Amino acid sequence: MKKTNKYTYVYMPLGMLLGISFGIIIYGIPSGNIALGVALGICLGMCLGVGVGAAKDAKINKQLEEFGYTVKSVSQTPDGYDLTVTDKSGADSAVPISAQTQAHEKFKPGDLVYLSGTKVEQAYRSGGGE
Repeated sequence: MKKTNKYTYVYMPLGMLLGISFGIIIYGIPSGNIALGVALGICLGMCLGVGVGAAKDAKINKQLEEFGYTVKSVSQTPDGYDLTVTDKSGADSAVPISAQTQAHEKFKPGDLVYLSGTKVEQAYRSGGGE
């Protein structure tokens, strides 16, 4: 089964942005060498961002391998939407989601999803893209 690396790509630049700020504040300003503070901050932030993103991706990939939740159908309700998801064994379950979640994720039949309590996240689109 394909593995997702969606969150590694999201958290790496976020870590770099935060790392720049911390590098300037912690090292650049006190030492008077802001360029070195920026460089150290980017490196540290990139490492932390990749680590956090990879940990989240590993959790999602583990669930995809174990259960392989796939969207079977999407139906609109007065309160939002209901996703019918099926796992590898063929068991169906209904998962209610808000209209905002559907507008953001754009679930459609065939998509692989990650379930975390009442939260549903897109792992892979049925067309192959993330």
